[in-house]
Amino acid sequence: MIFPPSLRIVLALGASLFTVSASAASPENDLLQVTTPIIPPPDIPEEPLPGFRLARLTFEREFDSPVMLATIPEGKGEQVVAMQRGEFCAVRVEDATWRPFLDFRERMKDILLFEEGVHGIAFHPQFATNRLFYLSYTQNEPRRTVISEMKATLGDAPTAMPETERVVLEIQQPLADHWGGHLLFGPDGMLHIALGDGGMRDDPYALAQNPWVLHGKVLRIDVNGRNGALPYAIPEDNPFAKDQMVRKEIYAVGLRNPWGLSFDAKTGRLWCADVGQDLWEEINLIKPGANYGWSHREGPTGTAFHPKPLLAGTDSTDPVHAYTRLRGEGICIVGGHLYRGSKLAGLDGAYLFADWGYGHVWALEMDAEAHPMRRLVLQRGPHPHKFNPTLVTADPDGEPILLSQDGGLYRLEMEPVD
Repeated sequence: MIFPPSLRIVLALGASLFTVSASAASPENDLLQVTTPIIPPPDIPEEPLPGFRLARLTFEREFDSPVMLATIPEGKGEQVVAMQRGEFCAVRVEDATWRPFLDFRERMKDILLFEEGVHGIAFHPQFATNRLFYLSYTQNEPRRTVISEMKATLGDAPTAMPETERVVLEIQQPLADHWGGHLLFGPDGMLHIALGDGGMRDDPYALAQNPWVLHGKVLRIDVNGRNGALPYAIPEDNPFAKDQMVRKEIYAVGLRNPWGLSFDAKTGRLWCADVGQDLWEEINLIKPGANYGWSHREGPTGTAFHPKPLLAGTDSTDPVHAYTRLRGEGICIVGGHLYRGSKLAGLDGAYLFADWGYGHVWALEMDAEAHPMRRLVLQRGPHPHKFNPTLVTADPDGEPILLSQDGGLYRLEMEPVD
């Protein structure tokens, strides 16, 4: 998972956001001291947009720590909710019914740390004929992220067949957090995978900027082909497919703990929220070959711990939008998708996202070129019920569904009119 509660130390270490002083008058004050934080002004206005509410769906059960909701292609409205500790259920949000899809809990029984576990599920675009879907989860001894392929049974109520699992990719992990792990297919049929920097504060090994490791990257692979001994193919149009100095799977660079990978159903643009360390939570428009700066940058500013890029001449792409805990806006971003439904007037094309810690739900209003204009508050936390959103996604019709760590699935909807 992506939501460390007490390890996210809110001490100001960003180079450009704090006034730093040192005193030579007394030995005990020789250390640099953080004094008054310089709080940057908001880059766009925030305004409340009344008339919305979160309605908890009335399933007969809870879904323990849900992390993803994936639509079954041609599945008669069914989606699969993936839970961090290894259970997967097929659900229909329109009538709040569910059934078992995959029980992976035995495989995950010793995977207990806060961010370990299942991170994603994605159905092949041709699932209706090939029955293939893909998982992202973690394992230990050695500690690693596993991307695997599995088949499901035939019929209108498919269930997974664990005996068909084929490992597609394994990424060795140095530490036990910042896994990332969301995955999904793009409009081009390629599998996209978002991976975190491997853990600890400050990206100590600078993995997110290292072009020869997969940490802190968005990957793009072709699961329908093979390159040599690889159990997948490298798309010929990947940005580094012909660069011997970069892993060819890499699509974008410089992410810390990406969570909430999504394609805009209208434009095909790829969006990703990235969880920050001390100062900034950010929303990125992912473009092929782009570098999003972590760990020499966090949000729109440089960092003190890696004051220079790992590689000289590195150009960084700023986030489309970032918010900061220096203004008390939130502590842990949750992505996120572009709204393209039909029921919520005025939100078409807005990026919906939330904050896990505060329980806020926002809509980022943008122009046609994805320049932010306003941040609209749809729900302001804290909520009367325990609500820690883990994903903002959509039902098969494109209407917003929010997953919460407490086990609930929520619909964002208009307040009823008396």
